[in-house]
Amino acid sequence: MAQLSEREFIDKLRFEKYDTEQAKAEESLYLMECIVGSVHWKTGSDLLNLLRNVGTSVQAKMPWETTPCNMVQRVIKIVIDEYNTLRGENQGVEYPSLSQSMLVDPACGDLPKCTEVIPELQDRVLEAIAEQKAEIEQSQELIAAQGVSKIHNDEVIMTCGMCPLVLAFLTKAAKQRKFHVIVAECAPKYDGHPMAKALCTAGIQTTLIQDSAVFPIMSRVNKVIIGTKTVVSNGGIKTFVGAASLASAAKFYSVPLYVCTPTYKFSLMGCEEISHESSTSIIPKGTKFSPSVNTALTKLDYVPPENVTSFITNNRGIAPSYVYRQLSELYHPTSYDL
Repeated sequence: MAQLSEREFIDKLRFEKYDTEQAKAEESLYLMECIVGSVHWKTGSDLLNLLRNVGTSVQAKMPWETTPCNMVQRVIKIVIDEYNTLRGENQGVEYPSLSQSMLVDPACGDLPKCTEVIPELQDRVLEAIAEQKAEIEQSQELIAAQGVSKIHNDEVIMTCGMCPLVLAFLTKAAKQRKFHVIVAECAPKYDGHPMAKALCTAGIQTTLIQDSAVFPIMSRVNKVIIGTKTVVSNGGIKTFVGAASLASAAKFYSVPLYVCTPTYKFSLMGCEEISHESSTSIIPKGTKFSPSVNTALTKLDYVPPENVTSFITNNRGIAPSYVYRQLSELYHPTSYDL
């Protein structure tokens, strides 16, 4: 396989060459693998600086692309952990446990100094990256396998938009359960249309509704199951447009809302960084507007943690209040600020 450069990767992100977040995560790890295996570096600190530069570059040019930054931060933690392990094996030094490392102040922004040259570090990091790639590849299957335990016969499930992970989750459950799925069409992109078609093809009873019908129909729903683009640090989610009103309706009627998400979507970013983009997709074709009229289409909706019941991940079910602990397990404290 050809080597992937940082510039090529960012260009692919900019021109939306990746269909799913999983593809972005896998390609991000491949870029990290190329850096670890090919770029000339001597010490752990040299490698950490190279990795951090990639994350900083992606974050500066496309702040809404959280998955690549998540993978960079995950690999940074791998490098630090492997360096400490190898150094401890060589010198018989005992290094801080997870609970102790959580006491490090992330605001300092300085990565640990890994200045010793350890020849085995490269192989150990590459092995850990390979394990991360295997985990990402299996994440959808592991989440979908939980569908049977979450969905029961004759239930009414509501979802919104097109999410391959939710589709796999519902399709897997439909092999042993009979239930009805209501899909909101998710204007103005109408991602709910292909979702409804895919569910019908899988033999699941499906009803497609307008977004404005979500609130009156919610009283008949047993569960809401959606996907997400990012799980932010406070336990909220940034997901497709329309999810915020869906979640608010579910909370009003006390309907549980489950979010299917692999752990690589757990991010350290804050909830206030909502991205917008200029777009003409909300203007009917053939309609002419004055050049002075600006159109703005929200790229993502934010759903606060109090509107989320639970996250269904490839590891286990996680409550929104537990997200902070999950982040401490996934990322090193000093990599919180790329």
